[in-house]
Amino acid sequence: MIIDKTSYIANFNLTFGSENEPMLSQFENIIFPAFTRNYKEENRKKNKKTTFFFEQVKLTNVKGEFVLAGLIVKSTRLEVKSRIIDGELVRTDEVYPSDPYSYFLINLKNHRMVLVKNQNGSPTLKNFSSTARDVLYDFIREQNKNIINKNDKLPLPNLNVVAIPFEGTIEEQLKDVKKINNITLKFYPLNGDIMENETVDELTEALKSLGSKTGHLRFNSPQNKENVTQILKDTKGLLEPTVKVQFQNGTSGTLKDDSFTEEMSIPVDEEETFLQNIDVIAGKLINKEEFNETSPENKKIYDRFFTKLEGLYNKFLR
Repeated sequence: MIIDKTSYIANFNLTFGSENEPMLSQFENIIFPAFTRNYKEENRKKNKKTTFFFEQVKLTNVKGEFVLAGLIVKSTRLEVKSRIIDGELVRTDEVYPSDPYSYFLINLKNHRMVLVKNQNGSPTLKNFSSTARDVLYDFIREQNKNIINKNDKLPLPNLNVVAIPFEGTIEEQLKDVKKINNITLKFYPLNGDIMENETVDELTEALKSLGSKTGHLRFNSPQNKENVTQILKDTKGLLEPTVKVQFQNGTSGTLKDDSFTEEMSIPVDEEETFLQNIDVIAGKLINKEEFNETSPENKKIYDRFFTKLEGLYNKFLR
């Protein structure tokens, strides 16, 4: 049965070490082995009520472009404390295991990613971000613990997963806002991207010279909603926005990057295998502008590491 699944596009911005090496510089040494490592049993041994891990991860090739794809699984237990039985509410004490999942695909040419939720309760972009960060740190920590020479140790990751904003969604979110208290833009070392804003570019470059991983720009009480919309649209997932607002009904709220992204529907055949569906999703996305937009610097980085990716792909294809 083919069912439309809700999906979101984000920027998977990952650099390594104090020099902010691009993601692909450590793809073979860190990213691929970390994402394909079996954390399932390790997580279950921790006996937590809810754990997240990656499954079915593979390096695939779609129309000549390499994509890292797989599943993020939320392993949990559903507690049922009451049920309607024969028309009467009764107390129960039942526990059922549940493992909802989402598909994820990362375009290695431009580090845009998509998350496709399989059902209600499936992992979100925030779940993916925190899980990816934990997986990378755990792998690097494990690899480095027996390395004495500091120069031989694997570099630490700097990961920021930020949803791509869409103009229509931004306008919809701001429609019921009476007053914008402030806008904060978090910036961080970019993985080969260049912001179309000289001030932000200079600030991003300053992070490297200062040895800092992140910085913030804050604008208080902006009055022009049209320009606010344009600024949020122009971030393109390369800055992480937080907007504190007061709504028309008198309540206050905070809008973040995932408030401004657009939900898309992608048809998925539930009778196909996970890996077959990953290929189908990748084929539907590879020509979509938001997933495929690539800066000249990203293309240079991708071309530089293409042969290594091809070798890794052929190695696991056999």
